[in-house]
Amino acid sequence: MSNKELFRKSLEEGYKKYLTLHPRSNEKILPMHKCISKIVLDELGGEKKGYSIKSLGIGDGKEYRFEGMYYEKSLDITIFYNDRPISGIGFKFITTNYKQNSNNYFENMLGETANIRRKDFIYGQVLVFKHMMPYYSSDEKTFTKIEHINAENIRKYLKLKYDDGAPLYHRPDIMFISFIETGDESEFKKIVDSYSAGSPIKINKLEFHKALVEKVNVSFIAPAQTKKSDFDNEMIDFLNKISHFDRFIEAFVNMTKAKTYGR
Repeated sequence: MSNKELFRKSLEEGYKKYLTLHPRSNEKILPMHKCISKIVLDELGGEKKGYSIKSLGIGDGKEYRFEGMYYEKSLDITIFYNDRPISGIGFKFITTNYKQNSNNYFENMLGETANIRRKDFIYGQVLVFKHMMPYYSSDEKTFTKIEHINAENIRKYLKLKYDDGAPLYHRPDIMFISFIETGDESEFKKIVDSYSAGSPIKINKLEFHKALVEKVNVSFIAPAQTKKSDFDNEMIDFLNKISHFDRFIEAFVNMTKAKTYGR
């Protein structure tokens, strides 16, 4: 099974957990952290080559508390060489209510990355977006619209990628950005359509989510398959380059190896 397929299956497992567990439960991100960790460790050559990883779902199942330049930070995935931390990966899986928090996600990523990279540390970021993202209104107790990420939401990542100022501690050494469909989009659309028609259906969000599990089937969506009118050619080209999982893993592993040999 390819690394991309392993990652897809981990997203599927994690999304099912998201639908059935409390929003703050770490269980929903464990499958993806475990999958990426195992893939990276295998590509590095494992313990025989002196590498080990701390992350949810692997080893002792705990995240590593990294002493950043400005504050301590629990890293999603930390790679060690001879028991010394040398690189890491941050992971974000965004499934709902993104647009109102778009800048917050980005600003948090900048601060987190600067805090970590400032300590001479290789750091990558993985961001996975649900393509058709339902917006839940807690006041109205229902899903009121379907959001599609547009160029305005994503262009800041393109600007970051090609920022040529120096120093650039706030920019990850490497990024992976991908869109997925989860197979349950039509069920969210039914609720949204009812709301738009003036006859909103109030729901118990957790119970509604639990009923969707059997429909879950995660697939990757190419940038050109999203709402193409939202993305110009420059944006599509950027997303095509940054949404290749195998290339991301290969580049991150090579950076980690270079850091190892440099020591």
